[in-house]
Amino acid sequence: MDFDSLSEKLKRIGVSLGMQPDANSPRKDRKAIEQVVEGREVQTNFGSLFSSHRAYPGDYRLGGQALLPTKPTHGIARWARAPHLAETSLENFIFLDTETTGLSGGTGTLAFMIGVGRYRGGSFITEQFFLRGPAEEAALLAALESFCADMAAVVTYNGKSFDIPILNTRYVLQGFISPFEELPHLDLLHLTRRIWKARLEQCNLGNIENRIFGLNRDSDEIPGYLIPEYYTRYLREGDAEPLKGIFTHNAQDVVSLAALFALFTDILSEPTAWENECSQDLTSLGRLVEQLGDADTALSLYEKGRSLDTAPEPRVEPLLAQARLLKRQSRHPEAAELWSQAAEAGSLEALEELAKYHEHRRGRAKDALACVDRAVELLSGSRKDSREAGLLSAFLHRRERLMKKVQRHQSQQDED
Repeated sequence: MDFDSLSEKLKRIGVSLGMQPDANSPRKDRKAIEQVVEGREVQTNFGSLFSSHRAYPGDYRLGGQALLPTKPTHGIARWARAPHLAETSLENFIFLDTETTGLSGGTGTLAFMIGVGRYRGGSFITEQFFLRGPAEEAALLAALESFCADMAAVVTYNGKSFDIPILNTRYVLQGFISPFEELPHLDLLHLTRRIWKARLEQCNLGNIENRIFGLNRDSDEIPGYLIPEYYTRYLREGDAEPLKGIFTHNAQDVVSLAALFALFTDILSEPTAWENECSQDLTSLGRLVEQLGDADTALSLYEKGRSLDTAPEPRVEPLLAQARLLKRQSRHPEAAELWSQAAEAGSLEALEELAKYHEHRRGRAKDALACVDRAVELLSGSRKDSREAGLLSAFLHRRERLMKKVQRHQSQQDED
């Protein structure tokens, strides 16, 4: 969205960029944050600040997803390269999301709201620490550190690139030591992309809630890109009424983090038990599990993925993924069976691999040439981009070489 369209959208909802309120205009009632959001005063050694607290029962569900995992954390701990977390209590995981005065980061960016959550006694509790003014930042950081006491890991969504660097900077600027330094960090954005990027156009948290959890966000919340301006206006005018939607937005993000963590914990604990009817998702999970070193489970996921759909196209990727793994295990005949199935659906990768297999493993240059001819036919029938043009060139070069090889073999047979 460009600046002009953003400005127009802000004007429609009553926000005037870069303008002070008219001194002659009627003065409306200004509500303090305590009048708008249910919360309490939190006392620290550095002063007090406002915080909103909420507890979610153990059976609470976000759409169709529970907040508490039902299986052990050893799988997600292995993905995070922090195996010791497999022995860590769920109560020592902290879920965190910030709202800031800007999206670019840097020392000038202030985290004016920090939403955090953790499991406690079978429930999930959250706190939303809020700055009524920049002077309360030391108190906010102290309150956050107190809430995070005994934490073993922090869970975020894009927090490695945004939230945690900002908080580390704010702690340094206040002369504190950040509790997040050298702490295991589970950024679920990266895991989400590994599983759903092949199927979903966007992997933002709101889209995951909608497409995976079956949940639509509350219409009362404020979109993320408007949040900095709303807070700036609050500091300027002193009216907290518009901030209610920011609290809603932030609370939703923290609860969604817990739900996503619970889902991934259960999936990675027992991947083949995931109840999913999409071959793309199962194939993506198989690749992740394979990367984590569990080849047998990966093969099972690829097998499950290619058995779900009857149409050719959805089956191609799990076929290829399974064939690649079998090839790495030197199980070439089994891989060739899968390449043959993918080739029937027009897979150029499968045709190339079959050509290599027939030529180098079976010594059947004629069969290899048939695969290459089919690939050339597929590539020659449409306008080509640079990648396809490169593939066509490679296949033509391979065909020329194979034709000579077939001719030499035929000549030797004739002589015999």
